[in-house]
Amino acid sequence: MHMRILIALGGNALISENAERTYEAQFNVARQAMAKLNGILQDNEVVVTHGNGPQVGDILLRNEQPADGVPAMPLHACGSMSQGLISEIISNAYNSVTKTGKQIVSVFSRSLVSADDPAFASPSKPIGRFYKENEARGLAEKYHWSLVNSKNGTWRRVVPSPMPLRILEENAVLELLRNKFIPISAGGGGTPVIERNGMIEGVEAVIDKDLASSVLAKGIGCQKLIILTDVKGAYRNYGTPESELIGRITVSEAEELSRRGEFWSGSMGPKVRASVLFIRGGGKEAVIASLDDAAEAVSGRSGTVIVPD
Repeated sequence: MHMRILIALGGNALISENAERTYEAQFNVARQAMAKLNGILQDNEVVVTHGNGPQVGDILLRNEQPADGVPAMPLHACGSMSQGLISEIISNAYNSVTKTGKQIVSVFSRSLVSADDPAFASPSKPIGRFYKENEARGLAEKYHWSLVNSKNGTWRRVVPSPMPLRILEENAVLELLRNKFIPISAGGGGTPVIERNGMIEGVEAVIDKDLASSVLAKGIGCQKLIILTDVKGAYRNYGTPESELIGRITVSEAEELSRRGEFWSGSMGPKVRASVLFIRGGGKEAVIASLDDAAEAVSGRSGTVIVPD
């Protein structure tokens, strides 16, 4: 059955565990991912989104040590750089596994957020590396960062993570889908922007990639949202001997499990929340599954499947 689907790729689609973060290593992992997804991409209208955590983290590290006379770039600009980098990797990987299929196209994407989002008053999203206290305080003073005391006496930068309202390029994505292209969009959650006095401005924030994927999927009328990660799906009692994979559940059941604290805020929580928002916004099915089970996930035969009540 031909469907309009959004496939959100987790970090494991580009960087395997304990692998080097070289371009070549990322390309090889992305090539394996594209090989697994190729049939789905050819048989449906598919938009691909992706994370950017390791890549933008590396860009930020380079940003801290700029060459003489070369100014550091703001966080939103670093996120934009990562969109281009990862789009190149995915595009080249896709073209290495298919020679006659649909053309893949990268769409630079901005996520519109509200300037009044409460997240701006309470930065909470950790980014970048861990610092010793003296180093952290020096960087905070130089760049006006917010910091939190992390583990083992180290410190880490935290930034706001506001709720995405709309992907500004969604109409371009929709037009590409209608003309049988495969758009790559909302990379890393999209570059966060606000509208002020009729102008669009980049802001220092990080958008959750799964929430941005949900917003885009709703905006372009997808029937399915597929979130691919490195585990089989969402679990009850995760990390305990009673751990149990959650199969097919209704959106109300997913909301109840979230209220009971079944999903960790830093990992599965945003994926379930994104799935719930998609279904509540009119989507037919959201699936959280392993990249290895992508074909079965699209058919609803693998992973955690969330459907309307």
